[in-house]
Amino acid sequence: MVYSLGKVSVYETTPGIETVGGDEAWTRVDYLHPDAVDRHAKGEENHSRRLGYGYPIAPETAPKAMIWKSKSKLPPDYAFGNNEIMLVSRRFHDIVDRFELGVHQFLPVQMYFNRNDADPFGTFYWFVCCTLIDSLDPHLTTIPFRGFYDERMEDGLRRGRWHIDAEADPPQKAVFSLKAIGNHHLWRDPYRARSYVHCSDAFGDAIEGAELKGFGLKHFEQI
Repeated sequence: MVYSLGKVSVYETTPGIETVGGDEAWTRVDYLHPDAVDRHAKGEENHSRRLGYGYPIAPETAPKAMIWKSKSKLPPDYAFGNNEIMLVSRRFHDIVDRFELGVHQFLPVQMYFNRNDADPFGTFYWFVCCTLIDSLDPHLTTIPFRGFYDERMEDGLRRGRWHIDAEADPPQKAVFSLKAIGNHHLWRDPYRARSYVHCSDAFGDAIEGAELKGFGLKHFEQI
């Protein structure tokens, strides 16, 4: 199976979390190689979303510290984010390194309980998935492609994307191509839902086996 990695709540009431530097800290996020990104990534004006486009980030531009406002409810392994942004633990970092060492980025974030704390209580990481794969099988996938599937733009991307309709009846079906995925274990698909990181069944099994907290896995068909 192929999985998507989502975020789930582990507490009935999730503790507050705050970026040191506030919203201003996010406006500085930029790509490590801005001239090498595709047209959609170049056009993204919300700088925080650049963490979810499949390209490495200039480390000095990402927020460096967060305040986790609870000492009794410690941050789970997927501590904060919306799938584009992924603040993750060292345990997740270690599993990624087992499968794809040196492929993706982990940008360190110092975690504090209070703004005035002299020392952080731990280090988490912005996980930046740095692989983009056109991973759906076009023959068995029932999601309509809006655009021109066989046409490529100057940046190499197809002209268009899969048009997902959550209310479709019968439900749309995404079928992933193992041939396209190859030996990769983590990727984003620029045509389906780039905001989600997808993973191999082996990686998903490792997440579940290690009992990482805060991750929700959704499986999809593959061929």
